[in-house]
Amino acid sequence: MSATQLERAPLSELTRTPFIQILTYPKISKRVAESRIRQLKTLGVEELVFRGRTKIGRLGLLGLGTVGVVVQAEAEGRSYALKIRRTDANRPDMNDEFRLTSLANRVGVGAPVFRRTKDLMLMGLLDYIEIEEWLRALEGPGRRSKVREMIHQTLNQCRKLDIISLDHGQLSNLRKHVVIAKGRPWVIDFESASTARKPRNVTTAAQYLLVGGVVSPTIRRFLGIGDTGLLLRLLRAYKEDLSDICYAKILEWLGVPAG
Repeated sequence: MSATQLERAPLSELTRTPFIQILTYPKISKRVAESRIRQLKTLGVEELVFRGRTKIGRLGLLGLGTVGVVVQAEAEGRSYALKIRRTDANRPDMNDEFRLTSLANRVGVGAPVFRRTKDLMLMGLLDYIEIEEWLRALEGPGRRSKVREMIHQTLNQCRKLDIISLDHGQLSNLRKHVVIAKGRPWVIDFESASTARKPRNVTTAAQYLLVGGVVSPTIRRFLGIGDTGLLLRLLRAYKEDLSDICYAKILEWLGVPAG
């Protein structure tokens, strides 16, 4: 993830402009800021670091969504990603997102979550790029196999989520929800996840990557794929029963071994 000019702020500075704008986004509140500083101390956070392409005012962020703002946090000599609940978020706390992300972590999916308070969640820090940027940077021999393996690893993570009945909820537009870090794809951001609906992770991710997403024409060109009619039939069959057999047929279509 490319960074804007980096700025650091110890906890003592967070009630001041412009840092309070991030801590209580989108509505500035000194009372809320003071509460969140106490929560930061509970998490062991000593300093926030503002960097990233997304910006609020002059400050860079790692992410900005409908539920939270994500910044870098320094705690106990380590760097973390810190999700700060927006003051206008459609939920009262971070408990559900922490629980569901922890569930994904148990099957090896998602950036790890460590601790949370009512308004904050401390996570593993990933310096990532989006899939579209990763595709643009590919060059030289082996590009086709790298693209195929990226899709394979992405779908395998989605398959794990399907097996535990955890639906991510935002993979129909996975631009910011499947990213490349440490040389592999990661499914991240479980703020809209649920165990109360039928999981559709494999089907929605495959359709985005190979059929109708922004990157799908590029991916099909890399892989030499023309017609996706058979894939759509395989995805419909998988959607019905979520079986190992149907998933293996999808991987066979993609040209990779099952597993």
